Amino acid sequence: MRALEGTDSRIVEAPADADLILVTGPVASGKSEALAQRYVALLAEGVIAPEATVVASSHPAGARDLAARIAVRLDGATQAAFASAPFTGITLDALAFAIVTDGALAGGLAPDIELLEPDEIEEIFERAAAPLFSAEWAEYLGADIDPEISGLRAPDRFAAAVLRLIVKLRDAGISPETMLAQSLRGAATFYGKPPNFADPGLLSATKDDYRSSLLVARSELERQHRREIDLAKIVAKLYRSYVNELVRHGCLTAVDALAEAVRLLEEQPPLAASYRERLTLALVDDAHDLRNGEVRLLQALFGPKLRGVTFAGTLQSAIHTFAGARPEATFKLAATTIELPPGSAVPPALAACARAIATGAVAPQPAAADVVRVHRAADHAGEIAFVAQSVAALIAAGTPAARIAVVHRTARCLGAYEDALVDADIPVALHGDIDLLARHDAADALAALWVAVDPYRHAWLLRALELPMLALGDATLGVLCGEPANPQALLFPLPVAEPEGDRRWDRRRDVRLAMNVLRGERDNDLSPLARERIIAFRERRSAWAAHARDAGTAAARAIVEDAGILAPRPGETAARAARRTFIVEAVLALIDRCEGRHRGGSLEDALEMLARMAPNERGPLVHDLASRGVFTGSIDRIGPRRFDHVFAVDARAGSFPPYYVPDAFLFSPSYGMVPKDAAGDAPAGRTAKFTWYSHQTKLNQAYGREHRRLLALAMLRADVSVTVSASGRATRGISAPELAAELQTIVSS
Repeated sequence: MRALEGTDSRIVEAPADADLILVTGPVASGKSEALAQRYVALLAEGVIAPEATVVASSHPAGARDLAARIAVRLDGATQAAFASAPFTGITLDALAFAIVTDGALAGGLAPDIELLEPDEIEEIFERAAAPLFSAEWAEYLGADIDPEISGLRAPDRFAAAVLRLIVKLRDAGISPETMLAQSLRGAATFYGKPPNFADPGLLSATKDDYRSSLLVARSELERQHRREIDLAKIVAKLYRSYVNELVRHGCLTAVDALAEAVRLLEEQPPLAASYRERLTLALVDDAHDLRNGEVRLLQALFGPKLRGVTFAGTLQSAIHTFAGARPEATFKLAATTIELPPGSAVPPALAACARAIATGAVAPQPAAADVVRVHRAADHAGEIAFVAQSVAALIAAGTPAARIAVVHRTARCLGAYEDALVDADIPVALHGDIDLLARHDAADALAALWVAVDPYRHAWLLRALELPMLALGDATLGVLCGEPANPQALLFPLPVAEPEGDRRWDRRRDVRLAMNVLRGERDNDLSPLARERIIAFRERRSAWAAHARDAGTAAARAIVEDAGILAPRPGETAARAARRTFIVEAVLALIDRCEGRHRGGSLEDALEMLARMAPNERGPLVHDLASRGVFTGSIDRIGPRRFDHVFAVDARAGSFPPYYVPDAFLFSPSYGMVPKDAAGDAPAGRTAKFTWYSHQTKLNQAYGREHRRLLALAMLRADVSVTVSASGRATRGISAPELAAELQTIVSS
């Protein structure tokens, strides 16, 4: 096989059926390009066919990019065959879902399997965990379980911690039974022969607040042992209930699809044989972020040595180790490792600076000041203004907005930066978890929709009355919330409620606002203009209610458009209007998704589901692929994209990275459950096992290391310059590193 010009010959000349090949190298060294050229070369030799290959990545953007790189090198007919191949430009959970669909009936799963988004998983878990937080405690767990369990005093946080652990266990292929067995064995080992809690290194590394947790008598250790066993039983029970809920409802998340696909391939030899015969080659980009379940799926298809698989990735870009990725273990599977030299896209001084911040080696880099700038403002408002002004200056100097990125570890922290940009009429492209359902524009749309289906939800009705189409003032709203002088007699009186203590109670208060708006009982008390607007709103709301009965996204869109949510507003910049349109469209897409999940459901059902999703720790992810605006979002959503200028903002301790707050309990296959809080009558707030385990595994350092790599990854996506900003005084960086201050030292020479 002849190597293409500019390609390492070892990559394209390696046989298609070679054991795992790993292509690695620094960011922007051409790893994705090498995968694309390997595919094209193998296709030209006729040893592979598009329908028999997997072209994938651990990130959706990376998968799309790899497929696009390949497609541009193919002729028309081959390009069409490649584009129509079932496993082209996908993430591996899509392959897993196809396998689960094929093997569902024989594997005891529902035939109509649905793939859930991550933000939908909590609703299923609520159903699974409901008996735990109800009066059915004894029936659910048994009378021998002590309710004084670590973390259980805060049920919501406890449930969230259990769900995060279940996701990791599913990804690792650890069943509820295995988890419980490992917990019992780990607890017996730890408490049977406890470590030396008086070790000087352990004591010196433990904060004063938690050092008392190491001063434990044997009786206290035995008590903590019993509570830990109870905790393990509870988690195992919830884990089994969660899996049963999934199977019963035919719903799988990406992690569940991977786990079930591996199980089905192991349990159904004919299914495994059909896929092994069908798939002969796999190219996987961004392999550093492959989770355990994705690697196990590939091994189930291509064998333990991953014959016919080529990975591309670099440890430098691993940013999901806390979520379950184990890049060191993944890369050790490679039979052949090909390391590419640094590319020319990233300036050498910038690469050296990013490497220094990623490793914590705070040493000056002589030429870094030319490409890396650190700005510390007096306060957060000053930092936001600086970023907006800097972006505006770059655009004025000729840089396209799409070649600029404003990023943070999470898109939820970027709202104020977005506002400053759109107020300056700079378009933005939003990517990541922007806390969509908490957005002002999203709430306006939801208010109109809720009024259509249930006007007696007064929080939403009040918001609808304040929309620009009405713009009612406080005085008018106060009148509408009050009792009319001569109220219309009720046809049926409301039930009399018992007074609660000394508080005056009026049951009609709960319906008064909606009654006044819908019936017009206080119209005569309003100003002529307000009365005119309320009468028009009443008629409009009747039309909305008719739309709502039709259900469907078309009905929701008709209501939103009639409410003027998408209409131009006086004094609003084009960029702000475009952002508002994108957010409202994202809400309508969620409603469409909810209705797609529940055929025949009403608009109210979809709104109820959004209401349950709103408090979730991670909201729906958005990806504005259409806008040519400034990339504004979380770093992990950048994917393969490159920019001229990158702004990494709010890089102060406590924000980027945030302070490490462990869950109420951790799990280790070797040590079992590791509860954090010493619940019940304990002499210290934390368990001895947690204090020892935290020191043993260096959790805080690993957490900080991942965020260092995250910042370095953002820096390495810039071709010209990087600006890292922060505000306020720098801290000492003990609980969390002060990355902006460290970077200032690095660029100072």
